[in-house]
Amino acid sequence: MTRASRALVLLATLLLLAGCAAKTAAPPGEDLARTTWEAFRDREQKKHADWKAFRVDAGLSFASQRKSGRLNLAFYGNTDLPLRLDLTLPMGGPYAFWVENDQGFTAYYPGNQAAFTHRSTREGLSRMGLPLPFALRELAAVAIGRFDAFLPEKYASAKKRPEGYEYAFPAGSRMAALTLDFEGKPIHLTGRGIEPWKVAFEDYQADAAGTASDEARRVVLTTPGGAQVTLRIKKIEGRETPWPDSALALPMPPGTAVRSLEAQGDIRIPDL
Repeated sequence: MTRASRALVLLATLLLLAGCAAKTAAPPGEDLARTTWEAFRDREQKKHADWKAFRVDAGLSFASQRKSGRLNLAFYGNTDLPLRLDLTLPMGGPYAFWVENDQGFTAYYPGNQAAFTHRSTREGLSRMGLPLPFALRELAAVAIGRFDAFLPEKYASAKKRPEGYEYAFPAGSRMAALTLDFEGKPIHLTGRGIEPWKVAFEDYQADAAGTASDEARRVVLTTPGGAQVTLRIKKIEGRETPWPDSALALPMPPGTAVRSLEAQGDIRIPDL
């Protein structure tokens, strides 16, 4: 083979390799989407790593075709259970106390001296006419900004949207997709079910130095059926030691009627 022939063979080989590389290289947008997701996951896993417990104070409003109302809530507990959520009326009186622990979910309504139980928080809330997509442990992760506690570790596909990157999760996940803005903050979450639901994360307040918070101060949930629940977070506090059991126990007096939500029959919770 002449020198010219060898040069032509070498050039053809280089062109072939370059063509293969061009076909297998990931699009630039896909690389950015992956980098944004990996940075988000890394930040979530490190966030509040020393917290053993927490407390969140917030306002809650809800609106559906049949009714609307406002409540105040104090949500506190240990990151590995139990958790307690106290709901009070705008004027300050108690409305309900919810607890989630290793045994399941209990909702106590002192005005009716009635309590309801279920092994599953989400199923129990649905039986009470409150089709929330989160258990209390997942709601706590949303409130304090620890999404890694319930989101899949990997996404199935990613798309660039005007507001950021949308990550679709595998078909077996209860979560359908999460959208992160270009800074890696969650702004939309959608879920699967008989009817889909969605959550918007808003109001990432900046601190005195102008740095935006990693936790959304307003969380808006649109449930199946069109009801809307808005959580306005006022304060988030972490604890390096767990709450004592006495602080998380339900204050149910003797004579309280306790009913299992796994039994048949209509369930009515007190109106506001």
